[in-house]
Amino acid sequence: MFLPVAALPGAPAISSHRDLYRLPLPEKLPPHPRLFCTSADLERIHRDAAAGDPYTRATIERIASEAEAALARPLPEGKPSPADFRAAAILGQGYALTANEAFGRRCRDMLLAFAAICPTLKTTRAAGRFTESTLLEGPVAANAAMAYDLVAGAPFMSAPDRKRIEEDLLRILAWECGHRCHHRNSSNWRTWALAIIASCGFAIGDRALIEEAVNGIWDPERNAYLYGAVQTLTHSIFSDGIHWERSIGYTYYTASALMYVMVAAKNSGIDLWHAKLPGILGPFEGCAPHEEFGPPGDRSIRSFLDAPFFYAFPNGLIARVGDSGTRELAYHPIYELAYREYHDPRYAWLIRRHRKGYGRAAAAGWNVWTPSGHPTAALAEGEGRLGRNAFRLKCAAGDRAALVQDVRMPADRPARVTAWVRALAMDGGSAHIRCNFDSTFLFTERVKQPGDWRQLAVEIPARPGAKPGDQRSIRLHLFLEEGAGEVLWDDVTVTADGVPGNLAINPGFDETTVDDRALDFWSLVHAPSEVPEGRYSLDDDAAIGLNGRHVNGCTLFPVGGFAILRHRPATPESTAVNFTFGPYGSGHDHPDRLHFDLYGLGEILMPDAGSWGYNNPMHVTWANQSIAHNTLTVDEVAQEPQGTSLSVFAAERGDQRVFGVLRLFHPGNLLRAARATCDTAYPGVSMDRTLCLVGSYVLDVFRARSDAEHTYDLAFHGLGDVSTEAPLKPAETFTATGYAHLTRVRRGVPGGSSFRADFRAGERALLLMQAQPAGAEVILAKDPDRGTPTSCCIARRRGKNALYVTVLEPYTSAPTVRNLSVESGDSAVTVTVEHASGKDLFALENALDGRITLRRIDATGQARSEQTGPGSRTGSPPM
Repeated sequence: MFLPVAALPGAPAISSHRDLYRLPLPEKLPPHPRLFCTSADLERIHRDAAAGDPYTRATIERIASEAEAALARPLPEGKPSPADFRAAAILGQGYALTANEAFGRRCRDMLLAFAAICPTLKTTRAAGRFTESTLLEGPVAANAAMAYDLVAGAPFMSAPDRKRIEEDLLRILAWECGHRCHHRNSSNWRTWALAIIASCGFAIGDRALIEEAVNGIWDPERNAYLYGAVQTLTHSIFSDGIHWERSIGYTYYTASALMYVMVAAKNSGIDLWHAKLPGILGPFEGCAPHEEFGPPGDRSIRSFLDAPFFYAFPNGLIARVGDSGTRELAYHPIYELAYREYHDPRYAWLIRRHRKGYGRAAAAGWNVWTPSGHPTAALAEGEGRLGRNAFRLKCAAGDRAALVQDVRMPADRPARVTAWVRALAMDGGSAHIRCNFDSTFLFTERVKQPGDWRQLAVEIPARPGAKPGDQRSIRLHLFLEEGAGEVLWDDVTVTADGVPGNLAINPGFDETTVDDRALDFWSLVHAPSEVPEGRYSLDDDAAIGLNGRHVNGCTLFPVGGFAILRHRPATPESTAVNFTFGPYGSGHDHPDRLHFDLYGLGEILMPDAGSWGYNNPMHVTWANQSIAHNTLTVDEVAQEPQGTSLSVFAAERGDQRVFGVLRLFHPGNLLRAARATCDTAYPGVSMDRTLCLVGSYVLDVFRARSDAEHTYDLAFHGLGDVSTEAPLKPAETFTATGYAHLTRVRRGVPGGSSFRADFRAGERALLLMQAQPAGAEVILAKDPDRGTPTSCCIARRRGKNALYVTVLEPYTSAPTVRNLSVESGDSAVTVTVEHASGKDLFALENALDGRITLRRIDATGQARSEQTGPGSRTGSPPM
């Protein structure tokens, strides 16, 4: 239950910020380098190189080669680009690894050039200095601080040089882009502000900045407490490991910032990995406005890192709840660091899977992007156009894949991009190059038929108004999409007028990793050379943080507000659901209380709307609307706090709180069930949903109650097309926000006691069977399409109260569910589901603490039963 803590029995009054737990800072910092590597790290690397270690030598050669190229980079005269800061970091790395003084001196000169320009710039409204915002400034500041840290102790660095760089560059970045960030506590913005403050603070040895980065500080000007790493780990991250923003994509994004803070602090003697940080038990002066405090007990970053493993479906796919584009349990460099600290077998398993490529290994310098489906991508040794390497992409229908590389070049010069492609097989697929640049893009022609090698080319004009020295980034995509197919890519060239050579990195895919670690400085310093196979199994019971729990293959995040029910967690094809009910988590959450994703047959068959991109109008008019989710919409208006707002980042206003209350979680053997209620999404309307997972099917019972008349729409979005034999007729499109995007609308009153629709995408299908009260209307439509087609079934009811009883079953050839019947009484809803193996009798008590009883009768008449009990109820407030 999520209520304002001050309203809970025994809740503490608002405490002073002075009472917050603080980690002690060391009296003296170690000498440079100390930020993201130490002298001991460099000594180990030099020993390994001298001993002939192939990986170490290959990485040093790679970095030295990049540093050689950076030597020719002109010093910026106007505002430098992020690529300039990366070049400075590369030069610093080159100096640290090779002792080549030319690299170090050029690094110093670039930093001094940045320091000469920085004071002349104005801070943007979003707290950017060299960029537009804190978020974009984070990597810039990390690179600047790293570069300085690697050369600060060099003999060619004078005291005036150091002072100029520290005062006119790093301290300005820390205060203007970190400290003054308008996000003060739990958002990802504040975490990136901490990355800036920590990077610059530890690099220059500023104790005030280090104090803010680690422990946070009180800001009297804003009457707010600016969160440090300690408050991030004890309040922004809940006691069950879920981050306040409740979007798994932002979990990884936040980890990217936290990584810098954790490493910098550890290298200076502040061990955030192993510190026992007591939970914050109640509100304090200037704290974040969300109330997820407590319970008592020590916190660490481990629950945050563990959570994605237990959030995943049986084959590793992940529900994209809120503003998330993350599709699966993913590797992140922070797990390399965490494995060194904790030796967790799950982290080892993830690292090894990543290093082995997981079927999508990119060659050095390239990344593989898979925005939809399950394509395969791998190096094709000896299959290149001239007998060397090529890169293979293979897609089934509905898959999309692309090889991606960002290439820096002068903005005032026209450029040309070419690549050779050979289509081995095509069944609706299309191979082409897409180049993104300067907020626009260009395509080559499309290859749609099998054939021999052919060259594709695209001409990119110079940026209008660009001056000599201006730089830009061109993002190359070597695509296979729009259908099934298999292609080989080879011999990529990127040229710019007047610039010698090919600007593409590893254009012929000949350079690969030596031992599956990346050939970069961060991996050289931090990635363990040997990692065991590890182990990750959803069959194993586990605790997640203080109160997250994984039992019998089912997971409960009671504070973050997710219940994941899995039938056979170790079987990739088995049915599972992710049920979301928790507190509204910032503008990156969606108006989707009591939504669920349904997984089966190795795919998410009923997906969330996910993120469409903040600059896409569809994000607010579709993805941020309740009708785009598998939940209830009332009177064709989104749930609060979105409501009628067209804000991309709609958030709770004033004392408004939107949250669900978990009433039941039962990870049984025959029955796996969860129930949650919400009466804050729509004023005056109570929503109550129960999900029962039994074998391959899900029983969904949704109750809506109000004292006033309403139109209730319960939506189900499934992959592919939706069909029915019911007599529905074509209808006009809707005009309400969200609804207006639905096309091919059919609607009607089917009649009969139940209604059936089937979603189908290729070989996968999903049965929807729903009890049908007299006069109930059904609407079928096609959802807006962004590469993975979905359709929807909307069950419409009118009145004060509504009861929806639905069975959903994934299938390939035919479903096992045959019939559905319902009786609704004052004390309980009784449901009978007939299926190929017999029938299941459910009794779902209406009381909020009511039990569920399931009695299964097989085809021979044998019966067995399971009932939820008092131990199943886990809806008490987190304290």
